[in-house]
Amino acid sequence: MSLSSNASLSNQPRSQENKQLYKSNLGLVVEESAVDEAAILGNSKDVDHVAAERVRKKIDRHILPLMCVLYLIQYMDKATLGNAAVSNGRLQIIRSSLFFSNWLSSIFYFGYLVFEYPQSLALQRFPVAKWMALNVFSWGIILCSHAACTNFGGLFTVRLLLGVCEGSITPAFMLITSMFYTRQEQTKRVGYWRMLLIITGIITLILAVCVWFYFPDSPATAWFLSHEERIIAVQRLKVNQTGIGNKHFKREQYV
Repeated sequence: MSLSSNASLSNQPRSQENKQLYKSNLGLVVEESAVDEAAILGNSKDVDHVAAERVRKKIDRHILPLMCVLYLIQYMDKATLGNAAVSNGRLQIIRSSLFFSNWLSSIFYFGYLVFEYPQSLALQRFPVAKWMALNVFSWGIILCSHAACTNFGGLFTVRLLLGVCEGSITPAFMLITSMFYTRQEQTKRVGYWRMLLIITGIITLILAVCVWFYFPDSPATAWFLSHEERIIAVQRLKVNQTGIGNKHFKREQYV
């Protein structure tokens, strides 16, 4: 075949090339919309190991950090109601009844579990990243809306909607992982659960050393304050009508 004929074949639309490919292999013409994207981009050539490893590392750098951040934000969202309840004694709108407080915690997971299946169907129908971004944007707005709630009904609604939006993350990440990684690579990226404990333990040990050398025992011994500043720091606390510490054991206080 001449170079001109090769050039003409290479200039054919991609859909036409795919149709010819599937006609020659299967004996029928298949529309591009009915073909898996992997079949459109893939071919029968063997993948070079070095090139494959380079692509895998590039995928790790671009996908895994964002997945980790989204999971972290998702965890923080779950803890917002509890943190808000602790501040100022407790929120007035959930302080009145433990029953209401339990429902506000449970309704989030109700929306999360019930709508996880519809979210999975939507992820198959629409672009994964775009649908996930839409849900993340929605739950950001919903989370901000918590601040405007003044009664149980308002909090109940936003907690339910928050669970609906966050229900897209787990199936989306499962789908993304299956599309970008081989089965062996998938297990490696979710199977190192011991490393999570080791990493968090090491971070805690480092923080313990920082606390030992950085945190002062009291305003009177604060290393970052001068002698005059220590006096001012203690005098500021006169309005509390309390001391700053005494190591002497007093039996009457224990009793």
